[in-house]
Amino acid sequence: MALTKTVATHVSNQTVAADTLYPLSSITATDCSEAILADVEGVCTYHASGTTAAVVRVYASSDNSNWGSEPVDQFTMPFTANTTKRWSKTIIPSAKYIKCTIYNDDAAQSITAAYVYFTIQK
Repeated sequence: MALTKTVATHVSNQTVAADTLYPLSSITATDCSEAILADVEGVCTYHASGTTAAVVRVYASSDNSNWGSEPVDQFTMPFTANTTKRWSKTIIPSAKYIKCTIYNDDAAQSITAAYVYFTIQK
């Protein structure tokens, strides 16, 4: 039996305003029933006057309807103003459904070209 990998795009080319979480309601959940491993990857472009890194957050649900108010995992993206940064983290998904999003922690500037990819291996 060969292992397979499936990539889902949870956030695609979005602008996220200052101090804002890209809404979970805009993301289609990934069913992780058969997943043995997963990779969460964030990409974003920081404003030239940006001062703070974005945070990729992972939310879980057992029924694809009720989502926790706090992430089950998260990581801070690398930061340099006026650049595009990419970072990933491997997780073991224990919940049946996962949604990954991005939070712009900068108090004054938007982030652009924000993407979050979720790859499961099964």
